[in-house]
Amino acid sequence: MEALEKIFFVNAGADGTFADSGHLSTTPADVEQIFSYLEEKDIEKLLIYFHGGLVSEKSGLKAATVMKEHFADTAAKRHTVAFVWETGPAEVVMQNLKNLKELTGKGMFDEIVKFVTKLVAKKLGLDDAKGGGTYLSDETIAAEKQKIEPFEDLDRSLDARGGTPLEIDEEDENYSTYYAKLETEAKGLVSAEGSDELKYEQAEGDEVARGGMLFVAKVVAQIAFAVLKRYFKKTHHDFYPTIMEEAFRKLYLDKIGGWGWKQIKDKSGNMFSSNSGRTGNNLHAGTHFLSLLDAHLQKRKAAGKKLDIELIGHSAGAIAVCNLLEATTNHFNAITYNNVFFLAPACRTDFFLQKGSPAQEKGVFKHFKMFTMDESNEKKDHCIPFAYTHSLLYLVSGLFEEEVDAKIMGLHEQLKATGRYESFDELKKLNQYISNNKLILSTDLENADESLRCSSLKHGDFDNDTLTLTAILKSI
Repeated sequence: MEALEKIFFVNAGADGTFADSGHLSTTPADVEQIFSYLEEKDIEKLLIYFHGGLVSEKSGLKAATVMKEHFADTAAKRHTVAFVWETGPAEVVMQNLKNLKELTGKGMFDEIVKFVTKLVAKKLGLDDAKGGGTYLSDETIAAEKQKIEPFEDLDRSLDARGGTPLEIDEEDENYSTYYAKLETEAKGLVSAEGSDELKYEQAEGDEVARGGMLFVAKVVAQIAFAVLKRYFKKTHHDFYPTIMEEAFRKLYLDKIGGWGWKQIKDKSGNMFSSNSGRTGNNLHAGTHFLSLLDAHLQKRKAAGKKLDIELIGHSAGAIAVCNLLEATTNHFNAITYNNVFFLAPACRTDFFLQKGSPAQEKGVFKHFKMFTMDESNEKKDHCIPFAYTHSLLYLVSGLFEEEVDAKIMGLHEQLKATGRYESFDELKKLNQYISNNKLILSTDLENADESLRCSSLKHGDFDNDTLTLTAILKSI
């Protein structure tokens, strides 16, 4: 692939500055050259794009190339600048996802998940695990795990019954009577059905194996208790995905100390931190860009010329856009934006309501349009096939954020603010905001208005989906 000219991207390195952090680099002078080009070509429309958080430097540059090829047109006086802003934390998260996938193939992990599945299914009263206190059979569990969407029928069974009459005390496991009974039951189950490996294996360096059968039973009970509490509190993400979220949290998170997601969010904010007292490559890339954009706009306005600016944020790129909007509101009064486009945004709902929507109220941008998957397709976009069978946004909500079932803007199930989500004020506010603007679901393939079409059925595909990109072009 031909190298992308530097007038089409800004690379943000360590801490959101221009510091070198990979094969790609941008200097403050490179950004100044972008604005020289905008002036030379009398550009009247500028699209600024932020890719998602789980994107390598190479993939970020590829996405920047897609933006250039689809939108940049010198004759039409239209230009694109992509922020290639992820060169460290993304790889951490991607490696964690790879490790989770590998973890699911290990016998010890699989056996623990099997016992958790049996306990949770029984307590929920799911089909094949009710009546006479029976558990799901090993054969049933093995057959389900061969399916692309394990236990999907059990989810439907539970939904048809309108939930489950669980009665769990609010205490943590150290004081909970319910948990104490669950641990006793887990010990009996593991003792009766555990494999020889689980009972006797003493693998060096493996805490679960070293702890022996009683330790394993306790881990099973802890994971099952966490899953059941989420059902009780209505913060679950369906049967098997919730089990896997809690199993990953218990068996993997303690080993790594974090998923890398916080670092991604921090970097998206650092890009727009103050540049006071900073020079050269220590400048924060986003703030330096905005300062030059502010000056460029003032110059064009004085000359009686226009410049319409469009913002596009995909996945975690929406977090970066929110930080950009806040920085613009507070420090760069000459800048206003025409459209803000979010593609399957991975930002928290409360974050957007704090930094994104207020910018529109203050006139910083005019129009908002969000593209995302409908609930059914979001649950068919398998982040880790055969293991975690919902989309990345569900994994962010259930595992990467600090609390379980964090409210993520792009999750259609949440933003509808119906059913178990109807009592959340922040979701009601988001729903009203979206209703006052535009929402395009990825099932809208033949809308008479081409600016309202989308056909992306995978989280990572929105920024190269032809219908979505065409819809953006038609919108501007």
